Amino acid sequence: MIVTTRRTIMTAALALAAALPLAGAATAAEKPKTVRITYVSSPFNVPSIVMRAKGYLDEAFAPFGIKVESPEITSGAQQVQAIAAGEVDIASVLGGSSAILGKANGADVKVIAAYSRNPEAYAILAAKGGPTSVAELKDKTVAGPKGTVLNQLLAAALAANGMTLNDVNYINMDLGAARAALLAGKVDAATLAGNNALAVEQAGGHVIVNGKGLFNPTTVIGVRGAFLEEHPDLVEAYLAAHRKALEFMAKEPEEALKLAAEEQKISLEDARRMNAWYDFTLKMTDEDVANLAADQDFMVEAGMLKKKIDIKADLIAPIAFQQ
Repeated sequence: MIVTTRRTIMTAALALAAALPLAGAATAAEKPKTVRITYVSSPFNVPSIVMRAKGYLDEAFAPFGIKVESPEITSGAQQVQAIAAGEVDIASVLGGSSAILGKANGADVKVIAAYSRNPEAYAILAAKGGPTSVAELKDKTVAGPKGTVLNQLLAAALAANGMTLNDVNYINMDLGAARAALLAGKVDAATLAGNNALAVEQAGGHVIVNGKGLFNPTTVIGVRGAFLEEHPDLVEAYLAAHRKALEFMAKEPEEALKLAAEEQKISLEDARRMNAWYDFTLKMTDEDVANLAADQDFMVEAGMLKKKIDIKADLIAPIAFQQ
């Protein structure tokens, strides 16, 4: 009887040993063949530019045998839509307001890190001879992307001058279209950022006001919640590539700025100027949470959002505070 028991145990052990490699193969097969990570270089996203130029993302996912696809989706709303549709796994540069709106409307999006804080990078501009103060924008036409941090900037600037969005004609346009409309004299002002703002200044235009002192936008990195849950190792691989880009920026600042200037088609001097506006620290802080909460309050007041979410519990993954 003892012999039979031993044989039974040995048989079971051999069966388990034989099954283990198969289980490992099944787990490996469950990894996606492709990871889709949005590429957003504007307004001045140096870490993303460095990651692409140096091949850090391909390098990070190569050990998994995974190919990286980088769809260029610049709109935060469209990135969230792509996440909700399962067409994108990681939104590399996502406006906080877009992340909040998406989550509140049922999109499976989670924030895994901060991307940047950059109030001075956002501005309201006019062409040569145009309005020079926010007060002069009353009853004027302003172009820019609605539902974004630039929308928030305009609202904050108007509020600081005793006005609301109802006091201007705000036309929804993406950055390039808004810049073109302003320079063509079709609108009185535009909410712009990055090289689009620089282009207006170089054409003789001027900044009416930027975001400093008006608001504190936090741009984030978002992922599909299911992707984070199923593949935390792949999320970490992405973050490792991002950290590598930050390390390169710290060790080789001039080379990083040259890469960014080439990508943005601007001068090295302009790249240095813009770089000073940004804080690219990955780790989320309580101040970032407060900034996102302020974004949410703005959207509720502006009628863009009907119900609030719990920013820290619903939107931000614990990993965001552990960078």
